[in-house]
Amino acid sequence: MVSKERCWTEIDLSALKENYALLKKLVPTGCRLMSIVKADGYGHGAIEVAKALADDQEGWLGVACLEEALALRQANIQKPILILGYTAPRYAEILSKEQITQAMISPEYAAALADAARAAGVRVSIHVAVDTGMSRIGYLVNEETFLESVDKIAELYRDPAFHVTGIFTHFSSAYEQTQDAKDYTALQFQRFTRVCAALKQKGIEPGLRHCSNSPATVNCPEYALDMCRAGTVLYGLLPSAAMTVELPFRPVLSWKAKVAMLKTLSPDTPISYSRTACTRRETRLAVITAGDADGYFRQLTNLGQVSIRGHICPVVGRVCMDMFMVDVTDHSDIRPGDDVLLLGGTGEGSIPCSLLYKPIGIGPSAVTCNIRSRVSRFFVNV
Repeated sequence: MVSKERCWTEIDLSALKENYALLKKLVPTGCRLMSIVKADGYGHGAIEVAKALADDQEGWLGVACLEEALALRQANIQKPILILGYTAPRYAEILSKEQITQAMISPEYAAALADAARAAGVRVSIHVAVDTGMSRIGYLVNEETFLESVDKIAELYRDPAFHVTGIFTHFSSAYEQTQDAKDYTALQFQRFTRVCAALKQKGIEPGLRHCSNSPATVNCPEYALDMCRAGTVLYGLLPSAAMTVELPFRPVLSWKAKVAMLKTLSPDTPISYSRTACTRRETRLAVITAGDADGYFRQLTNLGQVSIRGHICPVVGRVCMDMFMVDVTDHSDIRPGDDVLLLGGTGEGSIPCSLLYKPIGIGPSAVTCNIRSRVSRFFVNV
């Protein structure tokens, strides 16, 4: 049963569209946007997000795996899709049939995927991943490996098993604003453009070149090239500390629950499992209808905050599987059945994502991606 009676999220599609429009204004004319919709659109609903952004015919969609790509195709979403991770080579025929572009992650993977494509009698569309300093997927292009890697990349463009339509890299430090991080991002960009230039010297047109993730898209228009990849920023999750200028990106997701009941406790009363909190005064608690089985991190025990009737209320005691408690002693207007804002909103009484991820040392996308399937999802301002 889908309802707003216990725990739910609201996805504001108008905020999503506004964020996308703002990104389009930030990138140079002619530069495309790839909307990253992996992990079910960072917990926002990949299919609905893709449909909401369907008007931009030049845009791409980025996913992590074949299953995510096929879900979009089955929903009749026809935009170009790039799988940014690994797909087993035996699915070459499906990649070709569904017109899904695959990241080419290594020479060994290229050989296996080419063999599978030839065996199936198909040609697979690919974007070449270049490792400029992330040390993850891609053809490594440091000083020792540059020439060899460029030669191997050039072979991909000539292989009839592949249709190479683009090339990309990923910045490891663009979220950070230290000079060292900026210098490293510049080094990665220099390595990437050097690869593209070397391919052109061999008479090869690289195709769509893309390296900018969310913070680079916002902060470094000089790195935009032919396409930028927008993930956290699209959903209004990019930390302000990662932006060199403050821009009006809006949070797309609001996460809500209810006040199940109120309880007044005497001083020196322990609260929740393991008695990690104890009252110091007569304390009024609200029991909240969400817990770690809904994705509200147990690590927020005695660290989290929620908003009820605009009041910011601290989590007290250990977060339980299905419930947790907050201190509402100083807010006499709070009643059972009130809505509780766990995440989202703007202005006074809002709960920015940083209040959930900073205390426990994770990233903003981990918060929304962790919201579980039993939490009902509603789309507003469709």
